[in-house]
Amino acid sequence: MYQLNAHSYLHPSPWNEEEEIAQGRLGCHIQPLPLEELPPLLPARSIVFLGFSSDEGVRRNLGRFGAADAPEPLRKALKNLAWNEKTISLWDSGTICCHEDNLEKAQKLLAETIATLRARGAFVIVLGGGHEMAWGHFQGLVKSYSSLKTPSLDPNDPTLNIDVVNFDAHFDLRPLFPNGNGSSGTSFRQIHHYCTEKKIASRYACLGLQPLGNTANLFDYAHSINTYYTLAEEMIYRPHLVHESLGAWLAASKNIYLTLCLDVFASAYAPGVSSPQAFGLSPYTLLPFFRQVLESGKVIGFDIAELNPIYDQDSQTAKLAAHFVAEVLKNYVG
Repeated sequence: MYQLNAHSYLHPSPWNEEEEIAQGRLGCHIQPLPLEELPPLLPARSIVFLGFSSDEGVRRNLGRFGAADAPEPLRKALKNLAWNEKTISLWDSGTICCHEDNLEKAQKLLAETIATLRARGAFVIVLGGGHEMAWGHFQGLVKSYSSLKTPSLDPNDPTLNIDVVNFDAHFDLRPLFPNGNGSSGTSFRQIHHYCTEKKIASRYACLGLQPLGNTANLFDYAHSINTYYTLAEEMIYRPHLVHESLGAWLAASKNIYLTLCLDVFASAYAPGVSSPQAFGLSPYTLLPFFRQVLESGKVIGFDIAELNPIYDQDSQTAKLAAHFVAEVLKNYVG
């Protein structure tokens, strides 16, 4: 049986217990799936929502608190969306919580949970939470491949090629702290170190960058590891060139971990984030690129990061996040 620390896990709540959830809404189709009661195999085409409640990585990165409260407002925004798809099974396995500043423990539990759910046949969508979830999520994807249990990892094995596509205003490639711990700004450096050590083929793409939000040292490091990146203004003013270069990058991928940091959007659209952006993107600018990644058919996991309900206005940011989660649901190929 799957073992959990009772202080690190919140059980799933019913999505459809409120009377206003009418038939044809997403909330009517989501079933609770407690991690202690997982079946050996889920139905075909199963998608599982998993919350990640953490502010610790944001705190270490000197951001503003509030992302730990994100999973429930995001669930609330999701459940009222229209949904008529009959061939996908939707589940909710609750929320992994970071307690007593122990981010590393929470990331490990997130990784183990994702690997366990994927072993049952699930596609997992993580609702966050600080972007420190990316380090845990990626490890979970790696753990889910049984071939990784062998001592010798073959980089030519296509199951070991996991590329990362991050829509974000920031590289999140900051150096680790002297004690080896990370933050919400270090996940993709941690992923790079891990893949280098384990000889896992992995490339990193970051789209929507703000040049004033990333130091010269971060750009230098990104170049040193062959990061594919685009600035936000390139996506606005030269979208055809970005689509072309992104298409070539995606063509070389086998599997893709897709992550969306909500601070990629302008604060006019996403005020409720950990690090608001005056010159971020509009949803309609980002959407075609987001769909381009999904339509590659190579996405094996998705999460959404940095929703901060404390600073949200009329749930505007939560609703925006919910629409991009819905894009993943609509484009899920199973």
